[in-house]
Formats: sequence, C-alpha cells, structure tokens
Amino acid sequence: MKNILDLKAQLDCAALIQNPKNRRYLTSFPSSDGMVLICGKAYLLLDFRYAESARIKQKEGRIPSEIEIICPEKPFTEVVLDILKEKGENTLAFEDDYVTCKEYENLKKKLSGINIVPLGNKISKLRSIKSPAELEKIKAAQQITDRAFEHILTFINTERTELEVAAEIDYFFRKNGAFPAFDTICVSGTKSSLPHGVPENVKLTKNGFLTMDFGACLDGYCSDMTRTVVVGKADDNMKKVYNTVLSAQNAVFKTIRGGIIGKVADACARDLIYSAGYKGCFGHSLGHSLGLDIHESPNFSPSNPNPVPSRCVLSVEPGIYIEGLYGVRIEDIVYLTESGYINLTHSKKELIEL
Repeated sequence: MKNILDLKAQLDCAALIQNPKNRRYLTSFPSSDGMVLICGKAYLLLDFRYAESARIKQKEGRIPSEIEIICPEKPFTEVVLDILKEKGENTLAFEDDYVTCKEYENLKKKLSGINIVPLGNKISKLRSIKSPAELEKIKAAQQITDRAFEHILTFINTERTELEVAAEIDYFFRKNGAFPAFDTICVSGTKSSLPHGVPENVKLTKNGFLTMDFGACLDGYCSDMTRTVVVGKADDNMKKVYNTVLSAQNAVFKTIRGGIIGKVADACARDLIYSAGYKGCFGHSLGHSLGLDIHESPNFSPSNPNPVPSRCVLSVEPGIYIEGLYGVRIEDIVYLTESGYINLTHSKKELIEL
C-alpha cells in the first residue's frame, strides 16, 4: 500500500494506471489486462480471468486489503466514469508515456466530460528507488544469474552453437524457478562486435570471444549480467581489449555513489576507453536502471545531466566493439548508497580461456 500512498501524495486529481508493470508495482498483482484507478481510494479492475486469483491473494495478505477489487460485467471505462462521477472528480491523469494516441482518443471519447491530463514520470521516479523488499528480489534473481554463468562455463566448447548456449542458459533459469528477463544474447567471434547481436545456429569461433548477456526474472524482478570469455586462447590484442574494458569498469567503481551525475559516471569509463586508443568503439551508455523492467530510469548516460540518487539499482557495462573483428562487454549490477555502492554481481571477471 505504501507505493499507492506515495503516488497519491503527488497527485492533485484522480489517476488511471494501465501499464502492467506499474499496476503490479502499485498492487503487487501481475496481470496482462486490467486497470488501477486511484480516486480517493485505490480500485483494481480485473476481468474474469484474474478476479478469483486476486481475491485469493488479497485474503493471503499479498494484495493490500485497502485496495477494492472489481470484476465488472461492463467495460472498465464505464466503471471508471461511474466512480469519478460518484466521487465528484472531473480530472483524470493518464500514463502519457504508455498510452498510445489511439487509446488516448478512446479514453477521451468514453470518459466524456472528464478532463484528461498527463501523469508524467511520477511512477517511474517512485520505481527508481528500490525498497528493501525489491532489493532482495533483485539480489535473488542475480544469484540465479551468477549460478547460470558458473554452469554455462562447463557447457561451452567449440562444438556448441550460439543458439545452444543461449538455450542452455534459458533452460537453467527455468529449472531453477526463474524466467529469462530478456532475450539472451550469445554472440561469438566477429559477431561479438554486435552489442545486441542475435544468437544463430553457428558453432562458436575457436580462439574467439564469446559475449553472453543474460539475466533472470524472479518474482517479477530482473537481473542483468554480461560476461565475455574466450573459446580457446586469446592473443595479445584480445587481452588488451579485455583488460581495457575491465579497467574502465573498475574506474567507475572507484567513482560512483548516490548522487553522482549520470554523465559523469559514463565519462569515467568512456574517457579511459577512448584514451586507450578505442575512440568511437564504445557506442552505448554505461548503464541503465532495472527492476520490474529490464530497462528503467535513471541511467549512466552521456545525455543525463542529473544526479542518480541513492537506492537505485543500475548496470555498469562498459564495452569495446571493433567492427568486423570482435567485441568485449563486462556488466555488473550495483545498488547505489550515499557513500558508494554494493555490487550485486559475484561472477568472476578475470579473462577466462576455455
């Protein structure tokens, strides 16, 4: 209920929440369809597919008792309009960062007489600060991710394909009670220069880099990790690239804390990589927040001039990508504190040759 109370404290009118992740954040109940209306109190509108499950969870104390669960026979928007009229509310905030133009026009049509206004980033700002319970869920997801890496090292050889390695990681997650948080990336050899390359039915490149970007989703919360290994032996240039990326990440760790400016954190890694002779080879941001979504705000980005507050969880993922040759990325997730950070990732990072 705290999440709803925190949102209500920022509102000066009613609010309608349709984004599934935001609905889950506010009510602790996941569903593919539904609405949350905040109008004096909180209402969770669900269809027949979810109503019984929600009532059971509320009896178990997993949905706050203060939330009224409604399973209407008529369209949700009609129920919303009835409640707004009953409460004498003529203004409704909507999720302008989620609702499509078509859905917005439909809302205006069906909620005739109601002033529809943008909600803005109120919920995303709340979600950026992780509660102790949320932090524990992310830690648990990352623990499974660390175990998946330990397992996959015993699976990799030159007879495996990229698809086989990616599938084995996903299977490990499911065997251990989790789901893949996103499409697992597993790219080998020259394809490792593709930051978001797609695994294919091709065998791993002997004496080449293998970059794996993967994460578990457990109880709705995501983890994220990237490790680059060598399938065989690395030459001196490969070792230089790898060690430069690792040095860049370590430089960031010496700098970050709650309140650091997003672009300052990014520059810490970027300047080191560029000064080592790899200018233009680090083409994405240093890191992103994560939680119920794999990509949330705020971030460590060249375009972020704002402080990143304590109690955010972010990735730290510098990389070097040399087109047509190979690439390296190393990614951990960290929890920012006032004095520094806590690294939630515990997989080894020294160069591994398999």
